[in-house]
Amino acid sequence: MSSNTNENGQMADLEYGQDVAQQRNFSPALSFYHANSKGTGSVASFDITPATGDRDGAIFMKLAQQRSVATGSREQGNRQHATFDWANRIVVKLNFNDVCQMLSVLNGKETSINEGKGLYHDTRDWTTIINLSSQTEPVRGCFLDVSRRGKSNGDQATKIRILLNPHEAYGLGMVMEQSLSLLAFGVPREYRRAPAVDASQPAPAMHDEEDE
Repeated sequence: MSSNTNENGQMADLEYGQDVAQQRNFSPALSFYHANSKGTGSVASFDITPATGDRDGAIFMKLAQQRSVATGSREQGNRQHATFDWANRIVVKLNFNDVCQMLSVLNGKETSINEGKGLYHDTRDWTTIINLSSQTEPVRGCFLDVSRRGKSNGDQATKIRILLNPHEAYGLGMVMEQSLSLLAFGVPREYRRAPAVDASQPAPAMHDEEDE
């Protein structure tokens, strides 16, 4: 990040060429990329929308399957990283109660959500089941398993799984635990700042809410 001072002595922070208005529209995310040489890996990404006066807070969880394997090498200067099929991602909206149930597994208080039944999300277009379970064999960690089926005739179920190692599970649990106050009460008033809005441009869409 670079910092520039304007003619009024005010600091203007620029990151990767973004102006302040662009930064305010940027939504940071916590992502776990698990690519492998077989092309069967996956990625899970989490970002938060704090509560406001007329909207409950939520964590949006996005999962995608690996699309291609990594090729080339850094030494030869032709390294190509693995890619993921974000176009066919699954997006899940986790509310306060959902997050608390996931935390019980991430923090080691339970071995699975709802005794293995998972979280059940039912919307007009989709039925989604979210399972999270801890395991010690053959590899220690937490398995996140999300399956979704459309309600149109002939829709096939989509299922994405990812194994979080113990360190990832611990970190995700800490982040989720600290997010609970934002999900319940939003950002404290003294920390809020009005975003710079260009009236000539439409408001950016924060999420493609495929779940609820």
